Amino acid sequence: MSTSDGVGWRAAFDALPTSWRDHRDRAVRRPPPPGPDLPPFYREIGAFQGEAYRRNAFALGTAEELAALRGILDLGAGTRVLDVGCGDGRHLRALAADGVRGVGVDTSPELLAAARAATADDADVVFVVADGRDHDGLVAAGIDLGRFDVALSLCQGALGTSPETDPDVVAALAAAIRPGGRVVLTLFHAAFAARHLAPGDAYDAVHGVHHQVSEVRGPDDDTARFDLWTSAYTVREAVILCAGAGLRVTQVRGVEPGAYGRRAPGEVALDDPEILVVAERVDRG
Repeated sequence: MSTSDGVGWRAAFDALPTSWRDHRDRAVRRPPPPGPDLPPFYREIGAFQGEAYRRNAFALGTAEELAALRGILDLGAGTRVLDVGCGDGRHLRALAADGVRGVGVDTSPELLAAARAATADDADVVFVVADGRDHDGLVAAGIDLGRFDVALSLCQGALGTSPETDPDVVAALAAAIRPGGRVVLTLFHAAFAARHLAPGDAYDAVHGVHHQVSEVRGPDDDTARFDLWTSAYTVREAVILCAGAGLRVTQVRGVEPGAYGRRAPGEVALDDPEILVVAERVDRG
């Protein structure tokens, strides 16, 4: 799958100057998110957290999230699922109990070590250190692209960390699935991001990026502060992002971590923190 846009809009968009605004709509300065030639910012966080990742508030809703996804997808025994930005593998480890065959990808060796330690011996799940932005790197890591029934990227584990590299992650998800397979991803919601800036946070109104300095809890109750950047999208932008990778969006709904099933398909409220997107690959002869 090519990520070329043909008319250069992506490079032109990325080159536009930022316009960071604080919670009172005042101009502020913020560092730019890491570009495609730099490691993703979450690698450093994963190295710090390791097994403490499971204590993140967003990681506590796995059962509800999977219940909602089972209502959308066929996730029966033998289904092949790729999870890009899998963290400690919480979704794949839970799906393995249903006989799902999973491959989890993350850039953090420490998070994947925690994933392997928590995986049941009889689970048909493997975890691979690779960067979801790097198609060739995924192939080199042994990821069997084009053979998966479902490809996931949830909770901004890989997708949503930079407007420059998000199209590459979506292209990798599209390349991973077989004809008829489906991609499910969650994206930070632009309306929510703009409406609910907290003191100390900032929002780039040009590129749709939310920035915060977050205190992250690690092992032994140690804490450290990290810069976090999250790309935010409208539904229209999500559809365009997917279309650029040859995906047709078939369903959207507003969600938040641990509450994927609270909205009906097609319902997105202004106060929904995330958008869940379901798409299928479009193969043209």
